[in-house]
Amino acid sequence: MTDDRHDAASPARHTRRQKLTTWYGRNAFWVVIGGFLLLVAVFYLIALTNGTSAGEPCPTGKVCDFVR
Repeated sequence: MTDDRHDAASPARHTRRQKLTTWYGRNAFWVVIGGFLLLVAVFYLIALTNGTSAGEPCPTGKVCDFVR
């Protein structure tokens, strides 16, 4: 057992944290791209649900988006 090194363990014996760290290390570019696309999608959904779609101001004499 003199040759037994910690990093020489088989992949099946690695902990979950080690496996995730290895996966993110290999796929960091795609994680960043996916996060950016998710952020864009969230902002797009917020913009869809926010106010009028035409972006026109409320005409005088009319109460727009009034909630009691």
